[in-house]
Amino acid sequence: MTGFGEEFTLCALLAGTGAGRPRGPRSVGLGGEPDTVLLTDTGRTVTLYQVSDQKPLGSWTVKQGQIVTSPAVFNFGTEEYIVVHDDKVIRIWKDSNANLDKAFKATLSADVYRIHSLPDHEPLVLFRGGSVRFLDMVLADPQQEVETTLVDGEKILWSDMYVEGGQSVLVYITEILGEHCVYIWSSSPGISQKYKVNPYIDGSRTLGFSGSLKNKTFHLIILYSNGHVCHSFASLVQSKVENALTVSPLLQLEEPSDTGVVAVLDDSHIATLTELPSMQKDILCIWNTKFQTLQAVKEFSQKTSMQLWCHDNKMYVVHGKSITVIPYGCDPSCLASSLGKWRNIHTSALETVSFVNWDTLVDNAPEAKKSNSGGRKSARQRKTKPTVTDDADLAVLLKDIQNAPESQIASVVQRALWGYEAVDFHITIGKIMQELLNRCRCDPNFYPQSPLVQLIQTNLLSYSLCPDLVALSLEKQDVRLLQLCLQHLPDIPESVICSCLKAFLSVGEDHLRNAPLSTEYISNYIEVAEEAEQPSVPDAAVIQNGFSPAALEEDSCDVQTPEIVSRRNEPPKSPVSVKRAVLLNSILTYPYSETFLLPHLKSLSASQVVLFLRYLHYLYVKCGGDLTINLPEKQMPSTNQIMDWMSVVLDAHFTVVVMLPEAKKMLQKLHKFVRTQMKLYSELNKVEGCLSELHRMKHQVKDCDRYSIEVLELY
Repeated sequence: MTGFGEEFTLCALLAGTGAGRPRGPRSVGLGGEPDTVLLTDTGRTVTLYQVSDQKPLGSWTVKQGQIVTSPAVFNFGTEEYIVVHDDKVIRIWKDSNANLDKAFKATLSADVYRIHSLPDHEPLVLFRGGSVRFLDMVLADPQQEVETTLVDGEKILWSDMYVEGGQSVLVYITEILGEHCVYIWSSSPGISQKYKVNPYIDGSRTLGFSGSLKNKTFHLIILYSNGHVCHSFASLVQSKVENALTVSPLLQLEEPSDTGVVAVLDDSHIATLTELPSMQKDILCIWNTKFQTLQAVKEFSQKTSMQLWCHDNKMYVVHGKSITVIPYGCDPSCLASSLGKWRNIHTSALETVSFVNWDTLVDNAPEAKKSNSGGRKSARQRKTKPTVTDDADLAVLLKDIQNAPESQIASVVQRALWGYEAVDFHITIGKIMQELLNRCRCDPNFYPQSPLVQLIQTNLLSYSLCPDLVALSLEKQDVRLLQLCLQHLPDIPESVICSCLKAFLSVGEDHLRNAPLSTEYISNYIEVAEEAEQPSVPDAAVIQNGFSPAALEEDSCDVQTPEIVSRRNEPPKSPVSVKRAVLLNSILTYPYSETFLLPHLKSLSASQVVLFLRYLHYLYVKCGGDLTINLPEKQMPSTNQIMDWMSVVLDAHFTVVVMLPEAKKMLQKLHKFVRTQMKLYSELNKVEGCLSELHRMKHQVKDCDRYSIEVLELY
């Protein structure tokens, strides 16, 4: 589920908070290696940090009297660091350089606003005058003339670099006399487009900008002081005229704010950091922009610098006198989240969720234990067990998985599970699972079921991390592993859900008897018919064109056939076995989107559809008749889930089901059952009306000398 993980402190800041907000650094950017960031302060120092260990790996400082004027970046192509000091001087160095005085130096002819860098692309230099150049072109002739494209008084407020179709794109926003313009520079053909941003609401100030680029269209996000988040779209297609961007409302925050910042997290999620004047607190929120819903909230006990950086699913916020790292996760945006078809989660939005184990909450699993003694206690606890968080240890373990006999794989995986408390343990588990799946693909006879079960039950995996796991389980017809995947993997797509449903409906009973499925919670609840129900032969005297005229009457629910009379006192019987019911329940309780599920349901065969509908009808009758059911929510579907599945299956197959002779009896039962429910609710409404009338008459003031007898007919 979308939410925040457990925060931790990256480093302390020398600057105090004073009477107002803390003074934050100039930037927190990506480092050259995973799990590293490059911190540029507002003075003279650039520091490289290891995020998970919260320790500096290197620090570089310019001379006394000089000042860093642009955030340091990492050149992924040359594996060098780049920083600009005193507006025009570029310094380039490697990890081995301890002194910036001896590093490469280039003095430019124009002031630099910022240098942007992304992996696999040449860094871009944005000058304060609005020109954009590749870094290698600038270094080839540092004193080359740089034209100014901005007018006097126009200053750059925000900029960012993107990649579209293999070409570099740089977007920057300027302000002059209260008006804003968006410039989009593309490496092909190397010119800028200008868009004027029309004002949204008079009197409202812009607090922050962010954006994303997709399909040659730039999506601009603007945060205003009145609490509105607006957006607009700008095309990368060249135009000879200056275009105007009309912003439209996207979200409405809880309260207006004088300060704030916004950041795009993915295609459907943004983050806002604003102040709540009513609570006098700063608040960090994650919003779903497709459905305009608040997904996660985090309050800060101290003031922040109103700066927000997002890298590798981690947010960096200056909180008090330190930089706080807040891991986060965003679920794929789909209709299931807006329609409430996700599993129920009994946690508050303000409650802190462990990032490493955030998907365990999707399965209502126990939350990871929180340490009250801080990081030092966790470090001491980890020393009591050997871990595999070290790269060398992990490489040895992966090699053992490649070469060890299948009988020894369980012990190898158990050794890996000793490092469960490591911060990045989910990465280790993902690599181990991928290595096991790779060996299973190469060797068809290799299938370590027990280690696979152990890894799934850690609740640290997702379908997107190991999609081959479900495919392998389907190939092996391992229904136990498929059930665990549905219980512990939070992002299985609808097409795979349908494949699992087909497998559960078609697997043989002999195979199910040998499957190690737990049926304790359901065996006393579901009663299985001794023999499969056979479609009865209709009486030609009362059946016309496949339908009974009596079934179409208004009160057809009262028509009693001899079969119904003979079975009136018999409890309903499940059309499937207990173990098959366990598997089908795991499908019914899994979140889905009807829009994406409906096309894949059409691949079910007619016999599978009829069997599934009969089981859904049985569950609905059972749930409606027994109000004392008290089973875990993830094990038994709710009435709404049963009805939703029944509706979507009928939508996908009604034209086929209505023509099947074996489905006729079931459809008649559904028809009669719905009419019975409608009649029941109609009578209940009448009773409610009569009781309301009695309640009203009870409070009327009547003459004590007279009386009357009134007859109220309830039915």
